[in-house]
Amino acid sequence: MKLKDGASYEDLIFFDLAFAQNSINTSTFEGCEFVNCDFRESEFRDCTFTECIFKDSDLALVKLTQTRFTETKFERCKVIGVNWTSLDWRGVTLSAPVEFHSSDISFSVFSALQLPGLKVRNCKVHEADFALCDLTGAEFVESDLTNTRFSSTKLNDCDFREASNFVINPTENFVVGANFTFPEVLNLLSSFGIKID
Repeated sequence: MKLKDGASYEDLIFFDLAFAQNSINTSTFEGCEFVNCDFRESEFRDCTFTECIFKDSDLALVKLTQTRFTETKFERCKVIGVNWTSLDWRGVTLSAPVEFHSSDISFSVFSALQLPGLKVRNCKVHEADFALCDLTGAEFVESDLTNTRFSSTKLNDCDFREASNFVINPTENFVVGANFTFPEVLNLLSSFGIKID
């Protein structure tokens, strides 16, 4: 099936869709599932995804211009280099509209977004930017956060159990009630230049 501009898709499953370096405008997807699809370097402009699931798909460098997501999941997907700040975030305040499971979301930009309750479970999150975000109650369980940036970020009540390679300065972020596991919790001291034997 070929995706078309201005179309409405409901309760459909897309298998092996080849859509790399393409674009689609003003289409809506509700209750749809995308399995093993290739969206590399494509652009979704003014589109809407509601209660959709992406599985085993490649969305590297996808552009999401003024596009909206609601209750959408990414499972075992490659979602690297995505600028999430370009979405249409109007009216999205109660909880994060997307969640990631066993996916690679490295080099993505989320800076200054309101994403309370964001779920990032068992993911590769290298060099992503969460500066100035509200991530209250978010989950980063079992995720690798190598070189990911947290600055003036609200991390209260976040779940970092079994997360690794994070650098979070407790004096520059809000971490009250956040949950960490040993020995990774010692990473909180790295910004102070402390040596631990």
